[in-house]
Amino acid sequence: MSVSAVQSFLAKGERRRMPVRSNPTSFCVCFFLLLGLLFAGTVLAQISSPAAASSRGFVALFGTEDCDDCAAVKKQWPEAYELAEGPVLLFLPIEHAPNYALLNRLEDALQPGKKAASFPIFLIGDKLIGDLDAFYDMADELPALSQKHPALPLLDELVSAAAKADRLVIELRVQAVKTLEAAPSADAPPPDDSAEHSPQLLYFYQKGCAKCSRQEKELAILRDVLPALQLAGYDVATLDGQIILRRAKEYFGIADDNKNLAPMICWPRGYISGRLASASELQAALAGSTQDDAFWSTPISDAERRSERLQQGSLLKSFTVGVVIMAGLIDGFNPCAFATSVFLIGYLLYLKRRPREIAVVGFSFCAGVFLAYVLFGLGLSFLLDFISGMLWLKKAIYGFFALVALILAVGHLRDALRVRRSGKPSDMTLGLSNDTHRKIHDRIKSLTEHRSWLMLPAAIVLGVVVSSMELACTGQIYLPTLAAINAEGINLQAFLLLILYNFCFILPLVVITGMAVVGIGTKAAAAWGRKHVGTTKIAMAALFIAIAVVMGALAFA
Repeated sequence: MSVSAVQSFLAKGERRRMPVRSNPTSFCVCFFLLLGLLFAGTVLAQISSPAAASSRGFVALFGTEDCDDCAAVKKQWPEAYELAEGPVLLFLPIEHAPNYALLNRLEDALQPGKKAASFPIFLIGDKLIGDLDAFYDMADELPALSQKHPALPLLDELVSAAAKADRLVIELRVQAVKTLEAAPSADAPPPDDSAEHSPQLLYFYQKGCAKCSRQEKELAILRDVLPALQLAGYDVATLDGQIILRRAKEYFGIADDNKNLAPMICWPRGYISGRLASASELQAALAGSTQDDAFWSTPISDAERRSERLQQGSLLKSFTVGVVIMAGLIDGFNPCAFATSVFLIGYLLYLKRRPREIAVVGFSFCAGVFLAYVLFGLGLSFLLDFISGMLWLKKAIYGFFALVALILAVGHLRDALRVRRSGKPSDMTLGLSNDTHRKIHDRIKSLTEHRSWLMLPAAIVLGVVVSSMELACTGQIYLPTLAAINAEGINLQAFLLLILYNFCFILPLVVITGMAVVGIGTKAAAAWGRKHVGTTKIAMAALFIAIAVVMGALAFA
């Protein structure tokens, strides 16, 4: 290669290494083009990911339509936050099956550990909270945590609902969510729809049991999976429920320590109590079980019922009949009721009413009192039955009545001593006030001035009115007696005992009315009543001691 050729090659190399001058216009175009591409990528990412479509925070509340705690949270939420700043509360009622299926899928995805056994359950960020106190403890953190929901496709519908929310509390019913499948495992026996191979479960529940509502949802899912499932349910607050529960305790060797086991699920080879039994768990447990294995399928015998009544202290029921008769009679001689009866008949004699009119007014008044007290008793019985549906509360109520009965026994003994010392019934403290007595007398005077056919309905109305006004005094005996009458729930026997009590209650009034009709005045009855006020008070104290014994036995049975 010649010298001139080498110089020419080197000159070309030098030109290649020379710096290229930058063009400011081209640089700006490239920079803004790059920014545009980045912005477009972000928009596309937001469109493709609903979880990132909105930064609006939300808290999901899983609960039931009749959940008081859920209602309280929904009410308080708008008071705590403003629409422009606060997170949205999404209420998902579990009565809607896909909502409950979503909860199950979220628990599987987020693995919260032990599943919450009762509602409400909150989804806050990436955590499932099943404790209401823990939820309130997080109040200050909720706005921040509500923004940190995980990027799960399961949450797409919730994120979308929160983004579109025009208020702070939204009730949401999600679309169908895939739930438990009935596909048999490799080791499971082939499905058999025949009755003799139908799987069986025993379910113990209780009225007002917060944990039972979720357990029942799991059982509903299981029924969809296993249409041949035979489910036997027993309320542990009933006599039959206690009998079958005792069978289960003996069968599985569970200690009889009066611990509330509801909800409890049993199958022939095992049981679950104290926690939620999931549908998938129960499905696996039922594999291979047969109808012959069920220890609860044998009908309850009369001997078992008698034995259980003895176990529960229901042997006192025969004694209770005597207590009811004594309670009704003593309540009828209660100074509150007895003085009113004497005043009514005495006022009719003062008006110079004929014996026939006295009979019509007096016995119609008796009928009004009887009707009113029976209706009061039925209403209170249903209230006690509703409250007593919770076994622990039932025992607490009986214990409370036992304590109140003892206090009233002491109070009536004190009244008896006061009357014995002073001879004045006005010194008593457990009775109607003078103002109430005056109002009762005014009602009697106004409603007994009617004549002819108006006397009968007026006397019945009078009986109802006076009974209502006296209930504050006579209810001291009536209410605990009703608790004893309804110890085993509302049934025919309880109703007949209620009628017996009220018949005994009006018996003194019937006798006084009969005496007036045949010409015996009320002065002797009034004098007898004043003379024996102290004796009546001692009898009432004895009655309350008897009631306390009955209530205590029922509370600790």
